[in-house]
Amino acid sequence: MAVLLVLLALGIQVALSIPLAIANLVVELGMHRAAPHLERQPFLVGCVNVVACGGAIAFGLWLNRLSFRRAFPSWRISAQQAFGAAVSLIGAVVLLSEADNAFRFVLPPPRFLTSLMRELFFSEETLVSRIWFLVIIAPITEELLFRGIILRGLLSRHRPATAVVITAILFAGFHLNPWQFCSALFVGILLGWFYVHSGSVAICILGHAICNSMVVVFSVLPWDIPGMTVTSDLTKVEFQPWWLDFSGLVVLLVGLWIFRRSTPPEPPVITENTGNGSSGSPPS
Repeated sequence: MAVLLVLLALGIQVALSIPLAIANLVVELGMHRAAPHLERQPFLVGCVNVVACGGAIAFGLWLNRLSFRRAFPSWRISAQQAFGAAVSLIGAVVLLSEADNAFRFVLPPPRFLTSLMRELFFSEETLVSRIWFLVIIAPITEELLFRGIILRGLLSRHRPATAVVITAILFAGFHLNPWQFCSALFVGILLGWFYVHSGSVAICILGHAICNSMVVVFSVLPWDIPGMTVTSDLTKVEFQPWWLDFSGLVVLLVGLWIFRRSTPPEPPVITENTGNGSSGSPPS
């Protein structure tokens, strides 16, 4: 069922991308102008993301006979938990940036993918729409689907570690980018761990937004940090200074320690009895 929901979201994305591709052809072949590449516009990608993930979320709620309020109750998180999650994810982004550098060094991405990533995530002309898509839309829609629906359901049938890893794999695969898989997998595991120990999807949305906002920040910094700030040529690989990698590791561990210290030792009961889905047993 988890795989079905992910495939449904991807199918909706493909279906909504077809009109955009047709519009590109009309402009290029019919009007003899440069194709606008609508599929690379962050605002339109965000709209597609809302419909695709929203459709999968609605279908998941219907299958489990859950209302939105029951599926996503307003669990409160402490300021210490939010701070610990934020700090740990900042450190994780620094380390994952270096991991991405190593992956691109061993297996350079194709030109079409680097061009797509540059226009979608790093173009200075689309800064406002990138913030709207990366920092607001993607964290809300994707976390409600993956941590709020999929992980919540898996926790009723599997041990927390198993459920978190399965959800993270699906989350990484959802991005359809092999060069982003490892980073998305690790972030997905962290977010799932936060969800299991807090019982709140809100902290996952916050953490996802922080990760994506750092991508935006690194793309507009006025100074250069080797291996960290984005260059115009994404095929060029630079490695980060050792002190930056070490700092990222320390920040990650400190953040995890802060979060764990501010979290009750017993995980909250996340699932509940539903007519068609979860068994409702608390995670062990």
